[in-house]
Amino acid sequence: MTLPDERARALVWAGGFLVELARNASLPLRVRQRAVLIARHFPTAGEVMLAATVTESGTGVGLVLGPAEDGRDWMADCPQGPLTMSTRLEWPEE
Repeated sequence: MTLPDERARALVWAGGFLVELARNASLPLRVRQRAVLIARHFPTAGEVMLAATVTESGTGVGLVLGPAEDGRDWMADCPQGPLTMSTRLEWPEE
């Protein structure tokens, strides 16, 4: 069973992974372009942290995320940095 804080951490790490994929020139062009496309619509680390602070509404609808004691530790585990509002991913070309 996944705990709410583990779910939030996975989202932060997945955003960071998209950044890694998009910037890795050794990967095929199609993979890097796909990573950029997905990252455009993926929640940023800040959005994940904000959503994690909102308590469950009791409706049973939506994804329950738990706050990290210190979300910056999660972001430190992203080698190319987490996906943030200021992350600029250039469109990969050959």
